[in-house]
Amino acid sequence: MARRRTPDRGSSHGRSPAPAVRVAVAAMGCTFEALVWGDDPEWCEGVAREALAEVERLDHQLSHYRSDSDIARLNAHAGSEWVRVEPALFELLQRCADWARATGGAFDVAVGALLDAWGFHHGSGRMPSESEVRAALQASGMARVELDRETHLVHFASPDLALNLGAVGKGYALDCAGDVLRFYGVERAVVHGGQSTILAIGAPPGSDAWQFDIRDPRDRETVVATMSLRNAALSTSGSYRQYVEADGMQYGHILNPADGRPARGVVSVWLTAPSAAEADAMSTAAFVMGPRRAAAFADSRPHLAFIMLCDDGSAAARLLRVGLP
Repeated sequence: MARRRTPDRGSSHGRSPAPAVRVAVAAMGCTFEALVWGDDPEWCEGVAREALAEVERLDHQLSHYRSDSDIARLNAHAGSEWVRVEPALFELLQRCADWARATGGAFDVAVGALLDAWGFHHGSGRMPSESEVRAALQASGMARVELDRETHLVHFASPDLALNLGAVGKGYALDCAGDVLRFYGVERAVVHGGQSTILAIGAPPGSDAWQFDIRDPRDRETVVATMSLRNAALSTSGSYRQYVEADGMQYGHILNPADGRPARGVVSVWLTAPSAAEADAMSTAAFVMGPRRAAAFADSRPHLAFIMLCDDGSAAARLLRVGLP
């Protein structure tokens, strides 16, 4: 176990800042990486490994792929009985329920039945029938998830309902990893999950914020903006990698919980928030909302900022900048 120490205030007494120590693990279907800055590389590696061990623990808890995970246990039993979960997981589910209400259902983790109907739950995608979509809608939605705060018990009002935390799990894991780093006194670090969600702690040596280039996902070269982060998170949502192709059309994996169909009209969203879990969740919500609704939503929440590339049917996408810091 890494030792806790007094935080390094950044004084190098004339010496050049030490390079970052990098540690990586495979979890949640991607590579998580922690970059930690400090004067003692061995100590930095130790705290980075402890932070990523927390990510691995959460992967086992939150994965719907693992038959022994808490989420798999809920999906298997909560439709027929009340199931108790540990307090931190219950609090995460409560936050997800709150976000579902706040976004008008644009963000919703109780869409396992819909993802399964479209083949995105365990595979690469398929085109469901109208009746399959209707049936999945009847077994989806956080409004059908009952949460007892006093006892930490969870129950599904529909026996076929299934949770899928893919829209928030990475961000939540990064926040927990960040808590580990801060506990040990780390003041400069970046932790990311597959580079799609990033948590920035403090600022790099010689600067007041971390700088991240936002690149157009269609060519991965064009820089459309640069976002500055300090003790904040950035997450991106896009459907350009996972999709179903039918009749010459591509249908992405980000589903609109309101109608059970892939959200349309948006290429990608990049969103910043104070926590990685909120950035992860709200980037998905903004993608589903589309430009006008997402802009109105962000206007009422000044702690959020986003960039959205919209597919307007022409060769060029439309770039919206809303509330950028």
